[in-house]
Amino acid sequence: MVLKGLDIFSPEEFLEVLISVNWATKDTISLGGLKKAIDSSTQMYGIRNDKNELVALSRVLSDNYLFSTIPEILVKPSFQKQGFGRLLMNEIKQDFGHTVLYFGAQKGNEQFYESLGFDKGMQSYTKKFFK
Repeated sequence: MVLKGLDIFSPEEFLEVLISVNWATKDTISLGGLKKAIDSSTQMYGIRNDKNELVALSRVLSDNYLFSTIPEILVKPSFQKQGFGRLLMNEIKQDFGHTVLYFGAQKGNEQFYESLGFDKGMQSYTKKFFK
């Protein structure tokens, strides 16, 4: 079951998932920074296993009319290929499908998003401004 709300996971849990997918280390992202990210989210989504461990998460930033972006959709490696990413994306489409959804797909994951009915859009550019 997909949980949603603005208090469904803590900065510590967020960091744990980020580390599991090699997006961060304890030295590159602070818990205070993750708290700011959580507090700035329009909506958050998560999936917990039967041990109440956060195994998948996503966030949405949106004006709730024209534009929404999905900064991350993350599933811990040992829980990938079990449909959790699809569950998160379907919930997001239900809640924000009335806007244009923007997100980046890491190389190799394009087929997953296309299987959900998304079309490849404009080219994006990134630069990290944090540690």
